[in-house]
Amino acid sequence: MTNSLRTLPDEQISHFFNNGYLDVELKLDRIDHQSIYIETDRLFQTLKNGANPHNNIVPMIPKLHDVLNDPNLKTALTTLAGPNYLIHPHRHCHTNFPSEPSSGPGMLQPFHKDGHAHQPRPRHREPRWLILFYSPQDTPLHRGPTAVLPGSHLLPSLTTQKPTRSPPSLSKTENGLRTDSSFHVRNVEAIMGPPRAVLCHFDLGHGAMINSTILPRYVHKFVVMRTEEPTDQQNLSTVFTEDPVQTHLWRWFGRTCERQSDPYLDIDKWQARLQSVNPIESTRAIYESETFAEQDYGKVRELLEAQIKRQIGSYADNEVLNTADAVNGLVQIRAIDQLIEMLNDPSPALVATAAYGLGQLRSADALPRLRELINHPNKGVVRHVISAIGIISSATHEQFTTSLDTLARKYDTEPNWDVRLYIIQAVIRFGFDDVVLPMLCRAVHDEHAYVSSFAIEQLCRFDSDIARKAVIEPLRRQRWFPDPFFTI
Repeated sequence: MTNSLRTLPDEQISHFFNNGYLDVELKLDRIDHQSIYIETDRLFQTLKNGANPHNNIVPMIPKLHDVLNDPNLKTALTTLAGPNYLIHPHRHCHTNFPSEPSSGPGMLQPFHKDGHAHQPRPRHREPRWLILFYSPQDTPLHRGPTAVLPGSHLLPSLTTQKPTRSPPSLSKTENGLRTDSSFHVRNVEAIMGPPRAVLCHFDLGHGAMINSTILPRYVHKFVVMRTEEPTDQQNLSTVFTEDPVQTHLWRWFGRTCERQSDPYLDIDKWQARLQSVNPIESTRAIYESETFAEQDYGKVRELLEAQIKRQIGSYADNEVLNTADAVNGLVQIRAIDQLIEMLNDPSPALVATAAYGLGQLRSADALPRLRELINHPNKGVVRHVISAIGIISSATHEQFTTSLDTLARKYDTEPNWDVRLYIIQAVIRFGFDDVVLPMLCRAVHDEHAYVSSFAIEQLCRFDSDIARKAVIEPLRRQRWFPDPFFTI
């Protein structure tokens, strides 16, 4: 298990909550960064054009471990992703080789929200998943930095248009770079400067810019998973904000947070904002639900339920992981009974949305019905159910053994590797109780590398002879020898 570390100051946490990213100044010196850059460049010069080692980049450039072990980075990760965060076995070096010279900064890629490795995961406003970008070189504007849309992590979509593969146009203003008017967030922030790490909320809109220099630009990407629910930090100073979304995030984080002024309590105007086509307005309204429920709980609940049904009305079954954003309003007003009832609906999207909401509420009352749904015919529902069971168990430890038995039976009969991965991630959230060891020990032999890697990583954090013996043989098989072809 990770050691306790100092935490980030409130100003940096607030910056992350508001903007969806945070610069981390590493303790590595310039020679270390330069060495990683040289090794990365040498590697890609030896590969065939367009080839990429993907998940094998770390054993090929072992100095990347120095980045992951940097004390400043570990402090930031522990603060935002919690103690015992886990680095996903998926990692990738993003390359940006010189393009034709251009007259001004432009986008090489469209702005996008990342999909999780191979398969999607439930989307959360809270920092349950992070992206870590590490740049080993100086990256001025014309060397193709990663550009982000600050605040877009709080919105269900980036634009009013359908996703496209075409890069958007940028304009330069007195206040910096801007996208076109189809984007909900138009301000663009280029992540420039000396070598550094940047932590991004997993849903932050981002994309690579054009590299019009003569030098390659590399960014090493890692994915970070929160494995524990936040602990109560009420003994720290109260945080004040005007924004209802930030109020929610601070409270979820375990802090006392108060609005600096009460909103004007006109429930009809709130309804108009809730149903607005502008996601910035509707998102703020969703997180004001608790305030207006004090005025008329029944009406607020009915409006939120209707909004959920409108939002999922166009979903196909394979989009079921895109839960209705308005469910966060039902979470705000703690509509547990309504969400449990929603689990019986014939619509898979509605069932998945309800499971997501009950996970957010950490509702142990929902566990019996969630366990029944683990064999639902829609895999999207199954994924949400498993995720909710893991989150609830992490927070409450209620019905622990029964839920673990349900997950174990599902794991032993499940042919879909991604569903098995969901199960192992849920079991990891159960923590370090020895009762989970038999299941993790079986999973180290899973035929899919992601599943076995997650199990091995968790077992390595147990102070247990059983866990240590279980990982010896799988780790022997993963042994890596540097290949002279890549190190000439």
